[in-house]
Amino acid sequence: MRIPAIKSSLPGRPAAILSAVALLLAMGLGLYLQSLRAGPAQPIPFSHNLHVTSKKLNCFFCHPYATESSNAGMPPVEKCLLCHNVIAAQWEPIAKIHKYKRMGKGIPWVRVNKVPDFTHFSHQAHLAREFDCGVCHGNVAEMDRVYQANKFTMGFCVDCHKENNASIDCYTCHY
Repeated sequence: MRIPAIKSSLPGRPAAILSAVALLLAMGLGLYLQSLRAGPAQPIPFSHNLHVTSKKLNCFFCHPYATESSNAGMPPVEKCLLCHNVIAAQWEPIAKIHKYKRMGKGIPWVRVNKVPDFTHFSHQAHLAREFDCGVCHGNVAEMDRVYQANKFTMGFCVDCHKENNASIDCYTCHY
């Protein structure tokens, strides 16, 4: 069955106008869908995209404990101030970092990724086997506001262990 062409009552170049409208709608939908994937609001609007992709900071510069423990760690205020004592020091979000330093407090980041308390997870063990952080965390380097890319369910982990010939013995993760 052939669908009849719809005649446009728009003056000028209707196909070009309709294409432009469709493109704008698609872009708007893309931005909307991206906003749905934004993680929780943080006390300081930290962009991994800016710091990792543009400024080329290594993940382990800010998350040094990932290579030696289950918790990747969050940088102390002093680490942020290595750069931000000079760079954008007066910008309101950066001024908050200085305020936390003066108060002797760390930045109260909102945790995004967490495995259940009854589960043992070691970043160190996964990094030793050369797993890229993005396997679990998604492409954080492109995130302005980090969101949980994967739900850390037992199925997610067991499937990954099976795919990579790792142990699926209960005591691997639960002890």
